[in-house]
Amino acid sequence: MAKRITGDMNLLEVLRKYPGTRKVIDRNGMGCRGCMGAAAETVRQSALTHGIEPETLVSDMNKAAGEKRPAGARR
Repeated sequence: MAKRITGDMNLLEVLRKYPGTRKVIDRNGMGCRGCMGAAAETVRQSALTHGIEPETLVSDMNKAAGEKRPAGARR
């Protein structure tokens, strides 16, 4: 699997480019999808703010970004 997402990437840009990562954000109890901080923080900064290991968050986001949605599935 090619690494698409890094800890230095802007969180809001990641969420926009890889919509599948939203479920990782939700699963970790992060309210980042509607948070103004998402526009200013990197993935790493956001992980640290929420007490999550950055490398784990990046890995989970990359897995989610690589998943294919079933045909006809809604976002």
